[in-house]
Amino acid sequence: MKTRLLISIVAMVLIVGACTPVFMVGKGEKRGVFLGRGSKAMYDMLCASGDLVKVLEATQLSNEMKDNLYKYNCSAERSGEKVKQLFVSMTPEQRKDIRTAFKKQGYSINGGSC
Repeated sequence: MKTRLLISIVAMVLIVGACTPVFMVGKGEKRGVFLGRGSKAMYDMLCASGDLVKVLEATQLSNEMKDNLYKYNCSAERSGEKVKQLFVSMTPEQRKDIRTAFKKQGYSINGGSC
């Protein structure tokens, strides 16, 4: 009985600890990447391609939020922590808006369950 309880507690901690406000995007055969990740793959997929600009233009987000999302994903000031802070500050409607815009650009969405 104690073992089952311990396993349940560990599982809940892992599930809650894995929660992230940002989500993973992927396109076609390209492997998914989390927004805000400073990887070359994320930069190439979203920034070098110009897709993040198209996605942001398709949203109803404020210009300030769009500028910050672009800056913290694609500029020399890239910061995963800042991207997370932006997503935490978004309303559920804003998060839905950006997810929908990614889907309209042909991206698949995964994660971001918080």
